[in-house]
Amino acid sequence: MRRREFLKAGMVGGTAVAVGGPFVLRQADAQNPIKIGLPTVLSGGNAQYGTQAKRACQLFGKEVNARGGILGRPVEFIYEDTGADPATAVRKAQKLVEKDGVKILTGTVLSSEALAVSAKCPEWKVILMSTINGAGALTAKSYNRYFFRVNTSGPMGARAVSLYLAEAPMKRFFGLGSDYAWGRDSVASFSAQIVAAKKEVVGRDYPPVGTKDFASYIGKIRQSRAEGCYLVLPGQDATIFLKQAHQFGLTREVKPIMEIVELENIKAVGEAMVGTIGSSRYPFTVDTPKNRDFVKRFHAMHGVYPDMFDGETYEGLEWLAQVMQKAGTADDVEKIIAAWEDSSYEGLEGPFFMRKCDHQAVQPGFAVEVVKDPAYPHPVPKILATYPGDRVTPKCRTEEFV
Repeated sequence: MRRREFLKAGMVGGTAVAVGGPFVLRQADAQNPIKIGLPTVLSGGNAQYGTQAKRACQLFGKEVNARGGILGRPVEFIYEDTGADPATAVRKAQKLVEKDGVKILTGTVLSSEALAVSAKCPEWKVILMSTINGAGALTAKSYNRYFFRVNTSGPMGARAVSLYLAEAPMKRFFGLGSDYAWGRDSVASFSAQIVAAKKEVVGRDYPPVGTKDFASYIGKIRQSRAEGCYLVLPGQDATIFLKQAHQFGLTREVKPIMEIVELENIKAVGEAMVGTIGSSRYPFTVDTPKNRDFVKRFHAMHGVYPDMFDGETYEGLEWLAQVMQKAGTADDVEKIIAAWEDSSYEGLEGPFFMRKCDHQAVQPGFAVEVVKDPAYPHPVPKILATYPGDRVTPKCRTEEFV
Protein backbone atom coordinates (compact mmCIF):
# COMPACT_ATOMS: atom_id res chain seq x y z
CA MET A 1 0.00 0.00 0.00
CA ARG A 2 1.35 3.37 -0.99
CA ARG A 3 0.25 6.62 0.56
CA ARG A 4 1.50 10.05 -0.27
CA GLU A 5 0.96 13.43 1.27
CA PHE A 6 2.36 16.63 -0.09
CA LEU A 7 2.14 19.15 2.69
CA LYS A 8 2.49 22.72 1.54
CA ALA A 9 0.22 24.80 3.74
CA GLY A 10 1.14 28.41 3.86
CA MET A 11 3.51 28.31 0.91
CA VAL A 12 2.27 31.54 -0.59
CA GLY A 13 3.82 34.81 -1.58
CA GLY A 14 7.35 35.29 -0.30
CA THR A 15 7.15 33.00 2.75
CA ALA A 16 8.91 30.15 0.96
CA VAL A 17 11.85 32.24 -0.21
CA ALA A 18 15.17 31.63 1.52
CA VAL A 19 17.53 34.49 2.19
CA GLY A 20 20.46 34.83 -0.22
CA GLY A 21 21.07 33.45 -3.72
CA PRO A 22 19.52 34.44 -7.06
CA PHE A 23 15.74 34.71 -7.16
CA VAL A 24 15.45 32.12 -9.94
CA LEU A 25 17.42 29.59 -7.89
CA ARG A 26 15.37 30.29 -4.77
CA GLN A 27 12.16 29.89 -6.76
CA ALA A 28 13.36 26.56 -8.18
CA ASP A 29 14.34 25.33 -4.71
CA ALA A 30 10.93 26.31 -3.35
CA GLN A 31 9.34 24.05 -5.93
CA ASN A 32 11.71 21.20 -5.06
CA PRO A 33 10.38 19.54 -1.88
CA ILE A 34 12.43 17.89 0.83
CA LYS A 35 11.22 14.30 0.73
CA ILE A 36 11.11 12.22 3.89
CA GLY A 37 10.20 8.55 3.48
CA LEU A 38 8.35 6.48 6.05
CA PRO A 39 8.50 2.71 5.54
CA THR A 40 6.16 2.13 8.47
CA VAL A 41 3.39 -0.16 9.71
CA LEU A 42 -0.04 1.04 8.62
CA SER A 43 -1.94 -2.26 8.87
CA GLY A 44 -2.12 -5.17 11.30
CA GLY A 45 -1.57 -5.41 15.05
CA ASN A 46 1.22 -2.80 15.20
CA ALA A 47 -0.47 -0.17 13.03
CA GLN A 48 -0.93 2.07 16.09
CA TYR A 49 2.78 2.91 15.88
CA GLY A 50 2.71 3.84 12.20
CA THR A 51 -0.41 5.88 12.91
CA GLN A 52 1.44 7.79 15.62
CA ALA A 53 4.39 8.49 13.33
CA LYS A 54 1.99 9.69 10.63
CA ARG A 55 0.07 11.97 13.01
CA ALA A 56 3.31 13.61 14.13
CA CYS A 57 4.36 14.11 10.50
CA GLN A 58 1.02 15.69 9.67
CA LEU A 59 1.32 18.23 12.49
CA PHE A 60 4.98 18.95 11.83
CA GLY A 61 4.40 19.30 8.07
CA LYS A 62 1.49 21.68 8.54
CA GLU A 63 3.46 23.86 10.92
CA VAL A 64 6.86 23.91 9.21
CA ASN A 65 5.41 24.50 5.76
CA ALA A 66 3.25 27.35 7.08
CA ARG A 67 6.52 28.95 8.21
CA GLY A 68 8.10 28.58 4.77
CA GLY A 69 9.48 25.03 5.01
CA ILE A 70 13.09 24.10 5.72
CA LEU A 71 15.71 26.20 3.90
CA GLY A 72 12.83 27.71 1.94
CA ARG A 73 11.63 24.32 0.67
CA PRO A 74 8.37 22.52 1.51
CA VAL A 75 8.47 19.15 3.25
CA GLU A 76 6.85 16.12 1.63
CA PHE A 77 6.19 12.87 3.48
CA ILE A 78 5.86 9.62 1.53
CA TYR A 79 4.35 6.64 3.37
CA GLU A 80 4.78 2.95 2.58
CA ASP A 81 3.12 0.13 4.55
CA THR A 82 5.63 -2.54 5.62
CA GLY A 83 3.13 -4.81 7.36
CA ALA A 84 5.71 -5.26 10.18
CA ASP A 85 7.82 -7.52 7.95
CA PRO A 86 11.61 -6.84 7.76
CA ALA A 87 11.97 -8.01 4.13
CA THR A 88 9.03 -5.83 3.08
CA ALA A 89 10.50 -2.92 5.04
CA VAL A 90 13.77 -3.18 3.08
CA ARG A 91 11.90 -3.42 -0.22
CA LYS A 92 9.70 -0.41 0.56
CA ALA A 93 12.68 1.59 1.84
CA GLN A 94 14.62 0.83 -1.34
CA LYS A 95 11.68 2.04 -3.41
CA LEU A 96 11.58 5.28 -1.40
CA VAL A 97 15.31 5.81 -1.96
CA GLU A 98 15.63 4.77 -5.62
CA LYS A 99 12.27 5.83 -7.06
CA ASP A 100 11.18 8.70 -4.82
CA GLY A 101 14.67 10.07 -4.18
CA VAL A 102 14.46 10.41 -0.39
CA LYS A 103 17.60 11.11 1.63
CA ILE A 104 15.95 10.61 5.04
CA LEU A 105 14.04 7.52 6.18
CA THR A 106 12.11 7.32 9.46
CA GLY A 107 9.03 5.68 10.98
CA THR A 108 10.30 2.08 11.07
CA VAL A 109 8.27 0.28 13.74
CA LEU A 110 9.66 -3.11 14.76
CA SER A 111 13.35 -3.19 15.68
CA SER A 112 13.75 -6.17 13.34
CA GLU A 113 12.64 -3.88 10.50
CA ALA A 114 15.02 -1.14 11.61
CA LEU A 115 17.98 -3.54 11.83
CA ALA A 116 17.30 -4.75 8.28
CA VAL A 117 16.84 -1.25 6.82
CA SER A 118 19.75 0.29 8.76
CA ALA A 119 22.11 -2.36 7.37
CA LYS A 120 21.36 -1.10 3.84
CA CYS A 121 21.76 2.62 4.58
CA PRO A 122 25.57 2.74 4.07
CA GLU A 123 25.01 1.27 0.62
CA TRP A 124 22.17 3.66 -0.21
CA LYS A 125 23.93 6.65 1.44
CA VAL A 126 20.77 7.75 3.26
CA ILE A 127 19.97 8.42 6.93
CA LEU A 128 17.58 6.27 8.95
CA MET A 129 16.28 8.33 11.87
CA SER A 130 14.72 6.15 14.57
CA THR A 131 11.94 7.68 16.63
CA ILE A 132 10.45 4.32 17.70
CA ASN A 133 12.95 1.43 17.64
CA GLY A 134 14.14 0.10 20.99
CA ALA A 135 16.69 -2.66 20.29
CA GLY A 136 19.96 -1.76 21.98
CA ALA A 137 21.92 -3.40 19.15
CA LEU A 138 21.03 -0.57 16.76
CA THR A 139 23.46 1.78 18.51
CA ALA A 140 25.78 -0.96 19.76
CA LYS A 141 26.93 -4.04 17.84
CA SER A 142 24.88 -3.12 14.72
CA TYR A 143 25.83 0.59 14.71
CA ASN A 144 26.57 2.39 11.46
CA ARG A 145 27.05 6.12 10.91
CA TYR A 146 23.91 6.49 8.79
CA PHE A 147 21.64 5.49 11.70
CA PHE A 148 20.52 8.06 14.31
CA ARG A 149 18.30 7.21 17.27
CA VAL A 150 16.37 10.18 18.64
CA ASN A 151 14.14 8.07 20.88
CA THR A 152 14.79 6.34 24.18
CA SER A 153 16.11 2.81 23.59
CA GLY A 154 14.85 -0.36 25.25
CA PRO A 155 17.88 -0.60 27.58
CA MET A 156 17.31 3.05 28.55
CA GLY A 157 13.69 2.29 29.44
CA ALA A 158 14.79 -0.78 31.41
CA ARG A 159 17.32 1.40 33.20
CA ALA A 160 14.71 3.96 34.27
CA VAL A 161 12.41 1.23 35.59
CA SER A 162 15.29 -0.54 37.36
CA LEU A 163 16.38 2.65 39.08
CA TYR A 164 12.85 3.14 40.36
CA LEU A 165 12.40 -0.51 41.44
CA ALA A 166 15.73 -0.49 43.28
CA GLU A 167 13.95 1.57 45.95
CA ALA A 168 10.69 -0.45 45.82
CA PRO A 169 9.81 -3.33 48.19
CA MET A 170 9.33 -5.89 45.36
CA LYS A 171 12.14 -8.43 45.13
CA ARG A 172 11.06 -11.17 42.66
CA PHE A 173 10.45 -10.48 38.97
CA PHE A 174 9.44 -12.36 35.82
CA GLY A 175 10.46 -11.05 32.37
CA LEU A 176 8.04 -11.49 29.45
CA GLY A 177 9.27 -10.11 26.12
CA SER A 178 8.17 -10.62 22.53
CA ASP A 179 10.40 -13.01 20.63
CA TYR A 180 12.37 -10.52 18.54
CA ALA A 181 15.22 -8.04 19.02
CA TRP A 182 13.45 -5.45 21.17
CA GLY A 183 11.80 -7.96 23.50
CA ARG A 184 14.89 -10.07 24.10
CA ASP A 185 17.24 -7.07 24.41
CA SER A 186 15.03 -5.31 26.95
CA VAL A 187 14.37 -8.38 29.10
CA ALA A 188 18.12 -9.09 29.14
CA SER A 189 18.91 -5.49 30.10
CA PHE A 190 16.26 -5.41 32.83
CA SER A 191 17.43 -8.75 34.21
CA ALA A 192 21.05 -7.60 34.46
CA GLN A 193 20.12 -4.36 36.15
CA ILE A 194 17.61 -5.78 38.62
CA VAL A 195 20.09 -8.49 39.67
CA ALA A 196 22.70 -5.76 40.18
CA ALA A 197 20.18 -4.14 42.54
CA LYS A 198 20.31 -7.41 44.57
CA LYS A 199 16.87 -8.59 43.47
CA GLU A 200 15.83 -11.80 41.73
CA VAL A 201 14.63 -12.75 38.25
CA VAL A 202 12.54 -15.89 38.77
CA GLY A 203 11.69 -16.59 35.13
CA ARG A 204 11.72 -15.36 31.53
CA ASP A 205 9.69 -16.23 28.46
CA TYR A 206 9.34 -14.94 24.90
CA PRO A 207 5.94 -15.28 23.19
CA PRO A 208 5.89 -14.81 19.40
CA VAL A 209 4.76 -11.46 18.03
CA GLY A 210 1.03 -11.69 17.34
CA THR A 211 0.21 -14.09 20.20
CA LYS A 212 -3.55 -14.12 20.87
CA ASP A 213 -3.75 -16.51 23.84
CA PHE A 214 -1.45 -15.79 26.80
CA ALA A 215 -3.02 -18.34 29.18
CA SER A 216 0.08 -20.58 29.32
CA TYR A 217 2.36 -17.58 29.96
CA ILE A 218 0.03 -16.27 32.68
CA GLY A 219 0.21 -19.70 34.31
CA LYS A 220 4.04 -19.64 34.28
CA ILE A 221 4.14 -16.17 35.78
CA ARG A 222 1.75 -17.17 38.57
CA GLN A 223 3.70 -20.37 39.31
CA SER A 224 6.97 -18.40 39.54
CA ARG A 225 5.61 -16.52 42.56
CA ALA A 226 6.92 -13.27 41.07
CA GLU A 227 5.85 -10.01 42.68
CA GLY A 228 6.26 -8.03 39.46
CA CYS A 229 6.20 -8.93 35.76
CA TYR A 230 8.37 -6.89 33.39
CA LEU A 231 6.51 -6.70 30.07
CA VAL A 232 8.11 -5.94 26.70
CA LEU A 233 5.19 -6.48 24.31
CA PRO A 234 4.33 -4.33 21.29
CA GLY A 235 0.98 -2.77 20.43
CA GLN A 236 -1.93 -5.18 20.27
CA ASP A 237 0.05 -7.94 22.02
CA ALA A 238 0.35 -5.79 25.15
CA THR A 239 -3.37 -4.96 25.10
CA ILE A 240 -4.36 -8.62 24.76
CA PHE A 241 -1.99 -9.74 27.53
CA LEU A 242 -3.16 -7.07 29.98
CA LYS A 243 -6.83 -7.84 29.37
CA GLN A 244 -6.28 -11.58 29.84
CA ALA A 245 -4.04 -11.06 32.89
CA HIS A 246 -6.86 -9.02 34.47
CA GLN A 247 -9.48 -11.64 33.57
CA PHE A 248 -7.36 -14.43 35.10
CA GLY A 249 -6.78 -12.35 38.24
CA LEU A 250 -3.02 -12.19 37.70
CA THR A 251 -2.83 -8.42 38.11
CA ARG A 252 -4.21 -8.77 41.67
CA GLU A 253 -1.19 -10.94 42.54
CA VAL A 254 1.59 -9.64 40.29
CA LYS A 255 2.31 -5.97 39.49
CA PRO A 256 2.50 -5.27 35.72
CA ILE A 257 5.72 -3.36 34.95
CA MET A 258 5.88 -2.20 31.34
CA GLU A 259 8.97 -1.29 29.34
CA ILE A 260 6.77 1.27 27.59
CA VAL A 261 3.53 2.58 29.09
CA GLU A 262 1.42 3.63 26.12
CA LEU A 263 -1.78 5.65 25.90
CA GLU A 264 -3.12 3.32 23.21
CA ASN A 265 -2.93 0.37 25.61
CA ILE A 266 -4.34 2.45 28.46
CA LYS A 267 -7.37 3.48 26.41
CA ALA A 268 -7.94 -0.08 25.16
CA VAL A 269 -7.59 -1.78 28.56
CA GLY A 270 -9.22 0.99 30.61
CA GLU A 271 -9.34 1.08 34.39
CA ALA A 272 -7.87 -2.44 34.60
CA MET A 273 -4.52 -0.79 33.83
CA VAL A 274 -4.68 1.62 36.77
CA GLY A 275 -1.70 0.95 39.05
CA THR A 276 0.50 -0.39 36.25
CA ILE A 277 4.00 1.10 36.38
CA GLY A 278 6.82 1.31 33.86
CA SER A 279 8.93 3.61 31.78
CA SER A 280 7.64 6.13 29.28
CA ARG A 281 9.76 7.35 26.41
CA TYR A 282 7.53 10.40 26.10
CA PRO A 283 4.77 10.96 28.70
CA PHE A 284 2.42 13.65 27.38
CA THR A 285 1.90 14.75 31.02
CA VAL A 286 5.50 16.02 31.34
CA ASP A 287 5.27 19.58 32.64
CA THR A 288 7.45 21.80 30.44
CA PRO A 289 6.22 24.94 28.65
CA LYS A 290 7.24 23.51 25.27
CA ASN A 291 5.36 20.27 25.87
CA ARG A 292 2.22 21.94 27.20
CA ASP A 293 2.05 24.00 24.01
CA PHE A 294 2.70 20.93 21.83
CA VAL A 295 -0.06 18.93 23.54
CA LYS A 296 -2.55 21.74 22.89
CA ARG A 297 -1.62 21.98 19.21
CA PHE A 298 -1.63 18.21 18.75
CA HIS A 299 -5.02 17.80 20.45
CA ALA A 300 -6.49 20.64 18.40
CA MET A 301 -5.44 18.89 15.16
CA HIS A 302 -6.13 15.24 16.00
CA GLY A 303 -8.70 15.31 18.81
CA VAL A 304 -6.60 12.98 21.02
CA TYR A 305 -3.68 13.40 23.38
CA PRO A 306 -0.26 12.50 21.96
CA ASP A 307 1.09 9.02 22.65
CA MET A 308 4.77 8.16 23.03
CA PHE A 309 5.70 7.96 19.38
CA ASP A 310 3.66 11.03 18.47
CA GLY A 311 5.94 12.99 20.77
CA GLU A 312 9.19 11.28 19.85
CA THR A 313 8.55 11.48 16.10
CA TYR A 314 7.73 15.19 16.35
CA GLU A 315 10.94 15.75 18.33
CA GLY A 316 12.95 13.86 15.72
CA LEU A 317 11.54 15.92 12.87
CA GLU A 318 12.07 19.20 14.71
CA TRP A 319 15.66 18.27 15.52
CA LEU A 320 16.26 17.14 11.93
CA ALA A 321 15.00 20.51 10.64
CA GLN A 322 17.36 22.29 13.06
CA VAL A 323 20.27 20.17 11.84
CA MET A 324 19.46 20.84 8.17
CA GLN A 325 19.40 24.56 8.86
CA LYS A 326 22.79 24.29 10.56
CA ALA A 327 24.22 22.19 7.72
CA GLY A 328 22.76 24.53 5.08
CA THR A 329 21.50 21.57 3.08
CA ALA A 330 18.73 18.97 2.99
CA ASP A 331 20.42 16.90 0.27
CA ASP A 332 24.06 16.44 1.31
CA VAL A 333 23.83 13.51 3.70
CA GLU A 334 27.46 13.75 4.82
CA LYS A 335 27.02 17.38 5.86
CA ILE A 336 23.81 16.53 7.72
CA ILE A 337 25.60 13.74 9.60
CA ALA A 338 28.45 16.07 10.56
CA ALA A 339 26.03 18.76 11.76
CA TRP A 340 23.98 16.31 13.84
CA GLU A 341 26.88 14.69 15.66
CA ASP A 342 27.49 16.19 19.12
CA SER A 343 24.59 18.61 18.63
CA SER A 344 22.10 19.75 21.27
CA TYR A 345 18.34 20.19 21.05
CA GLU A 346 15.67 21.35 23.49
CA GLY A 347 13.04 18.63 23.30
CA LEU A 348 9.49 18.50 24.60
CA GLU A 349 10.75 16.70 27.73
CA GLY A 350 13.99 18.58 28.27
CA PRO A 351 17.54 18.71 26.86
CA PHE A 352 18.78 16.20 24.24
CA PHE A 353 22.34 15.57 23.06
CA MET A 354 23.31 13.46 20.02
CA ARG A 355 26.45 11.49 20.82
CA LYS A 356 28.91 11.37 17.94
CA CYS A 357 30.29 8.02 19.10
CA ASP A 358 27.11 5.99 18.50
CA HIS A 359 24.35 8.39 17.38
CA GLN A 360 22.23 7.70 20.46
CA ALA A 361 20.37 10.73 21.82
CA VAL A 362 21.05 11.31 25.51
CA GLN A 363 17.78 12.44 27.12
CA PRO A 364 15.75 12.28 30.34
CA GLY A 365 14.19 8.98 31.46
CA PHE A 366 10.84 8.59 33.19
CA ALA A 367 9.17 6.09 35.52
CA VAL A 368 5.38 6.46 35.43
CA GLU A 369 2.23 4.97 36.94
CA VAL A 370 -1.17 4.69 35.27
CA VAL A 371 -3.69 6.73 37.28
CA LYS A 372 -7.19 8.10 36.96
CA ASP A 373 -7.33 11.87 36.53
CA PRO A 374 -10.66 13.75 36.26
CA ALA A 375 -9.05 16.18 33.82
CA TYR A 376 -8.89 13.46 31.15
CA PRO A 377 -11.42 11.04 29.59
CA HIS A 378 -9.19 8.02 30.27
CA PRO A 379 -6.40 7.04 32.70
CA VAL A 380 -3.04 8.73 32.06
CA PRO A 381 0.66 8.22 32.88
CA LYS A 382 1.63 10.07 36.06
CA ILE A 383 5.36 10.73 36.35
CA LEU A 384 6.81 9.06 39.45
CA ALA A 385 10.48 9.84 38.84
CA THR A 386 12.61 11.68 36.29
CA TYR A 387 16.22 10.67 35.68
CA PRO A 388 18.83 12.79 33.87
CA GLY A 389 20.12 11.53 30.54
CA ASP A 390 23.57 10.63 31.83
CA ARG A 391 22.02 8.15 34.32
CA VAL A 392 19.82 6.32 31.83
CA THR A 393 22.01 6.23 28.69
CA PRO A 394 24.33 3.22 28.26
CA LYS A 395 28.05 3.53 27.65
CA CYS A 396 28.92 4.27 24.03
CA ARG A 397 28.12 1.43 21.57
CA THR A 398 27.11 -0.89 24.41
CA GLU A 399 23.99 -1.87 26.31
CA GLU A 400 25.83 -1.54 29.62
CA PHE A 401 25.63 1.19 32.25
CA VAL A 402 28.22 2.70 34.54
